[in-house]
Amino acid sequence: MLWVTDPEQVLREMRRVTVSHGWVGCLAEPDYGGRIDYPAELGPLGRWQSDALMRQGAFPEIGRQLMDLMRAAGLDTIEGGVLGAEWTSAQIAEWDPTEWETLRRDLTNGKHARQLERLEAVDRRARQEGTRVLFVPTFYAHGRVPSAR
Repeated sequence: MLWVTDPEQVLREMRRVTVSHGWVGCLAEPDYGGRIDYPAELGPLGRWQSDALMRQGAFPEIGRQLMDLMRAAGLDTIEGGVLGAEWTSAQIAEWDPTEWETLRRDLTNGKHARQLERLEAVDRRARQEGTRVLFVPTFYAHGRVPSAR
């Protein structure tokens, strides 16, 4: 749903092709507007990425909208939530370059290039110290197709 032009229309189509009393589900829909970064000086990363995603045509806060979109698409018995997160100090210390590759790709305009380099160093240090937090709320929802009339 993050990248579709009309999420409600997609859900309406999912409802249309699903049998009566069948279920429609959306899993792992991010919500970059609720991103948490720690240490605090890493905070701008989420805002920059959210802005970049919007410029690319994405809906960076789609996760929080899932249940409402399902209701608007005519589904019922709607349930949803947010996937939780846990970290061990060993997981925090692991360096996965994917996050930074994605940030550099999303922030292609170069406006933040110098700051990104500095923030990547902050990220590495926080990981080594076991204090890094990066959490993007990831939502899920499912709704039932009402009985055919």
